[in-house]
Amino acid sequence: MRKLFRIFSFTFICTLSSCGAGNSAKIPKGIVPPDTMVSVIADIHLLQSSVILGFSRNNTDTNITQAYKSLWLKHHLTEESYNENVKYYCEHPKILDSVYEKVLTNLNQQKVELMGSKQLPAKKL
Repeated sequence: MRKLFRIFSFTFICTLSSCGAGNSAKIPKGIVPPDTMVSVIADIHLLQSSVILGFSRNNTDTNITQAYKSLWLKHHLTEESYNENVKYYCEHPKILDSVYEKVLTNLNQQKVELMGSKQLPAKKL
């Protein structure tokens, strides 16, 4: 649970402190492209939410660690490479901002898909 808190805190602090320098940089080799980073961050937020809200079957540190290992494997990352990527994006706040806009869109789309198309019919006037 501490690891989860550290990763979330690190990401949150970087987001808050992203009022820095120039951001029109070319993505260097070894850094995950923005569209891929959107998927990574969305998956991390979903994992963190499921743990925090108690949707995980077993919230032990071992299971959470295993969940992160699976997430890193899915995205071909390690915890260290993820942290390097987060550092890069925190140093380029405009890019990070556009990534987070897409993360929100992604998560909202997933919510809509989960909720189904159960919209209330429009009332006739």
